[in-house]
Amino acid sequence: MLHFYFGVMGSSKTAMLLMQRYNYQQQGYTCALVKPSIDSRKGVDIVFSRVGLQAVADIVLAPDHSVREQLLWLETRKPGQLQHIFVDEAQFLTEAQVVELADMADALEIYCYGLKTDFQGNFFPGSSALLRFADTFAELEQSLCWCGKKATMNTRVDAQGRVIREGEQVLIDTGEAVTYIGLCYKHWKQGKSGLCGNV
Repeated sequence: MLHFYFGVMGSSKTAMLLMQRYNYQQQGYTCALVKPSIDSRKGVDIVFSRVGLQAVADIVLAPDHSVREQLLWLETRKPGQLQHIFVDEAQFLTEAQVVELADMADALEIYCYGLKTDFQGNFFPGSSALLRFADTFAELEQSLCWCGKKATMNTRVDAQGRVIREGEQVLIDTGEAVTYIGLCYKHWKQGKSGLCGNV
């Protein structure tokens, strides 16, 4: 089956993925850890969580990579038949890669974790495809807005705490002082980050 778990920034998506993978490995299952190449914040092959958990990815997917071919390559180097696939930052997958995962989901358990929407409230290509093709999907609701309400919107803010409304959909490792936080819809719409007195 193909599963999609989504949440806003700060909802512990990667931490949950790494803990689930660890538990499955402890039970003797053969797992593959996959991440898109666009996420290079801590290194091209490092999957990390802000709570301190991290692991080395078995596969780093470029946008033009076939997931099936990469998994076949991995099976020649990893002992045991692959049973469970864990994909971090799944919003960065292409639609074609998500379709490949859906096509393989009869034989594998595939767990994708990622964002649903970007800082402007628009779907990412990968999350849009996962919401259409996944067998199951669920929201991770561990993140709160600064006001105490459920955070539902991803928000890009600058060093002064101002909400940024314009720009590229993906902004990683550019040297610019930007941060991503979760806000409730009301404060996202109002542009109030709760940071640096921006309330």
